Amino acid sequence: MYRLTATFNSLKPWLRPISSSAHRNTHWQWLLLLAIAGGGTMMVPMQTVPVRAQSNPQGLSIQADTQEANSKTEVVTARGNVRLNYPSRKVQAQANLAQFFIKQKRILLTGNVLIAREGSTLEGESVTYLIDEGKFIATPKPKQQVRSNYIDPAQGGRGMTILANTQEANSKTETVTARGNVRIGYPDKKLQARANTAQYDVKGKQIVLSGNVLVVQNGSSLQGDTITYLIDEGRFIAKQKPGLPVQSIYVIPDRTSRQ
Repeated sequence: MYRLTATFNSLKPWLRPISSSAHRNTHWQWLLLLAIAGGGTMMVPMQTVPVRAQSNPQGLSIQADTQEANSKTEVVTARGNVRLNYPSRKVQAQANLAQFFIKQKRILLTGNVLIAREGSTLEGESVTYLIDEGKFIATPKPKQQVRSNYIDPAQGGRGMTILANTQEANSKTETVTARGNVRIGYPDKKLQARANTAQYDVKGKQIVLSGNVLVVQNGSSLQGDTITYLIDEGRFIAKQKPGLPVQSIYVIPDRTSRQ
């Protein structure tokens, strides 16, 4: 059985001329043209000969068990074992279902979604990718959380993991915003944190935690309404609501005398 592959190089990929390199593909090309001319929808099942649009190594490539392209609505729907590759945006993705809204330059991924970009990952039940804005908006299944992992190429290691009810990552501004029951784990820094919201400035290498913040590192803890973590400096700046004190607890190792 075959999987259908299509590469989209423009906003209206099916309106481009189709060239044939082999006589055996002519039948499918004519079916595609007839479907478009009729203003209808074309679906290709798994058993068909694979069809590839004009190749462009930087274009958006979609692979799936079946794909449906509608020339009136300008929507492409891919179902089953969906794989996306967008080299020019350094984005790869997988999901159960993908809808590509060409006019709006928007992709909606649903079902066991995994986004990978430059070593970092984003996982959720649903992820909306706004192409022009470079923005990913992720939501989870009910009673679950969105998970992301960010690795600094210069530092390597296991990176930082963020769990939250919703997460939004912007590849243009290089920022990540997590909202609702935020949990952060940073094994390489021996750090754990919780908050209502978190804003991660990837380029600036700092995290701003807001709302009922608790940071624990090496057994010591720091609590406040907002805490800014300057990663490279290893520095925490904590503030509390007016009239309330910042609280901290430090674990001081016992000094043992040498025998």
